[in-house]
Amino acid sequence: MRKLFYTLVLCMCAQISVADGQTPIHGQPPIHGVVAEGAYVREPIPGRYMSAAFLTLKNNSAQDKTLVKAEADWAGLIEIHTHLHEDGVMRMRQLNELQIPAGQSVTLQPGGLHLMLFKLDLPLENSLPLSLCFNDGQCIKTEAALKSLK
Repeated sequence: MRKLFYTLVLCMCAQISVADGQTPIHGQPPIHGVVAEGAYVREPIPGRYMSAAFLTLKNNSAQDKTLVKAEADWAGLIEIHTHLHEDGVMRMRQLNELQIPAGQSVTLQPGGLHLMLFKLDLPLENSLPLSLCFNDGQCIKTEAALKSLK
């Protein structure tokens, strides 16, 4: 019975363990507590080397998390942006960080929060690896799908 118990415990630990401390396995949230879902990048306008990425960040931890940086080999620069209405005009503004409250989700979507992508290495692949880094020094990895504007 003891052997069965230890075997079950080891199997459970293996299921919830996280490869390299970052990437979820079998749909389990990473130890860090933040999960990226539904990530996609808009296909750039022909002749342009910029675009935007959108996703939902779910904070499954008991502490607030703060996104401070995004990186990708296929983008020379990624900035966290938002849209603001100023005097009847929609303006884009860079944010130094983006807080994801404990137990909540933040959605980056067209017309709102987003990741602005500059200096793209074109043509882009259909699956784009993206690293999201937080103020505690930890990063999570996700894959963004390339979506056509058509």
